[in-house]
Amino acid sequence: MNTTTVPELKSDNPSWLDELRLPDNYANTLGGIKLPTKPSFGKLNKHRFSRVHPDSSYQVPVLIVEDKDSGETYIATHAVAGYLGKAAVPKLLRLAVDNAGVPKIIAQPIPEQSGRQNLWHVTCIQAIQIAQTEWVRIESDMNAAQYTIIKAVNNLGDPKWPDQTMPELIQAVFLNNVISSPDHPYIKQLEGRV
Repeated sequence: MNTTTVPELKSDNPSWLDELRLPDNYANTLGGIKLPTKPSFGKLNKHRFSRVHPDSSYQVPVLIVEDKDSGETYIATHAVAGYLGKAAVPKLLRLAVDNAGVPKIIAQPIPEQSGRQNLWHVTCIQAIQIAQTEWVRIESDMNAAQYTIIKAVNNLGDPKWPDQTMPELIQAVFLNNVISSPDHPYIKQLEGRV
């Protein structure tokens, strides 16, 4: 049996409370292996500054399907593109990190073959290109129907890229949201089979 005595908490013994206080690096002293932060999916951040990985190995062209009714976003194989029609939009998946080191997979628009310009897409692509070398954030300008790009005033340092490969990051984001068969529930819904 442990017979260690615990000193009483008294105003004349302030060191007792200091022995209970957790050190600032407490989380780092628990042991174990820290797993990487799971990336999210979306656009460049409007509140935090971001950088975009410039390496071509972190650029993957895919078909994106946004189900606005359920709020789900899927990636689709090109084999099912014919079943999805205009619901499948080609995008270039890119890796971004914000200045807190949180990774995000962003979907860069791919310009339309028709040459028709969409200012939202043009300014999004411009922001992503700038973010390859500088810290930026974007804000929606509804009146101008485009994004406003804001560069960081100060140098925020080098980005902290995750250790995972792009396939690993994409799998972490879209693990259960891949459309690869005509029998996928989303395609069945589009065709009126459910």
